[in-house]
Amino acid sequence: GTAWPLLLLASAAVGSVWRWIDPWDGAARLLERGEPGTETATDVRWAVIPALAWVWYVAAYPNSLSPRAVGTALALYTIVTVMGCLAVGRTVWMSRVEVFGLLFGWATRLPLGRLGVWRPPRGTELVLGVLGGGFLFGSIRGSELWGALNVGPLAGLLATIGLVATCTLAAATLTALARRASRRGVPGSVAAAAVPMVVAVGLNLAMARGRLLVSIQLLPRLAGDPFGRGWDLFGTGGGLPPSSPLGPEALAATQVAILMVGGIVGAIVAGMRTSRAVRGPALAGVTLLGAGAVLAISAT
Repeated sequence: GTAWPLLLLASAAVGSVWRWIDPWDGAARLLERGEPGTETATDVRWAVIPALAWVWYVAAYPNSLSPRAVGTALALYTIVTVMGCLAVGRTVWMSRVEVFGLLFGWATRLPLGRLGVWRPPRGTELVLGVLGGGFLFGSIRGSELWGALNVGPLAGLLATIGLVATCTLAAATLTALARRASRRGVPGSVAAAAVPMVVAVGLNLAMARGRLLVSIQLLPRLAGDPFGRGWDLFGTGGGLPPSSPLGPEALAATQVAILMVGGIVGAIVAGMRTSRAVRGPALAGVTLLGAGAVLAISAT
């Protein structure tokens, strides 16, 4: 509820935070044999698989905040990541497949103003489309647009189908726009402009129904009772925090403001990379993601 949204926000606002605390890279370094290598990613299409798994967990899985589910998911991801690093090399896996490092790394380009000259690796639009589509579906699923489909014996299956369809549509759209931009002589412009909007859509999902704010308020209580034994080590027990600390109107306004910032930054990046005559594909990708998120907010 707090870790990935705050890391995403910190990466976008501060810079290279993840590189200093990345637990999977640290574990792989301990097990790495020989001289460490360097790898500049030229193709990140394999990152689509962990990206789809991640967005399924946060957007379609019903118990994503369960401590046992979080622990199981982290354990499985750690095993797969370490095995991948041992199989093909740490630098190869981390720069081409490990989706958290990729997204947080792309987000760090925002405060440094480097998106204007960034050359995204092959498949970046696919990964951004899966992430953006998954985050967007999570917002839609929490709104009245999905509504009654959240209940019933087939709710999980329908959510999975909806997630895959939304991710596929978003990834196909960004890829098609990127190809059109490349034909116009401005490769990479769609991916660069989409990064700030994907960050904004992810933060929008994290804040939906006040989940991020409530999770932050629950952290002291969880730290005081880490094993669920009824402890209160820090004297933080008591009633539950309000389910919507900001109130529905203020929460919706905050979400829309975040999306507006993402859209404005994306438009600025598109303007930096392209002339007015060939700016259409980059702006279209930003607009479609933002419009879908705003629609979900309006139907909440």
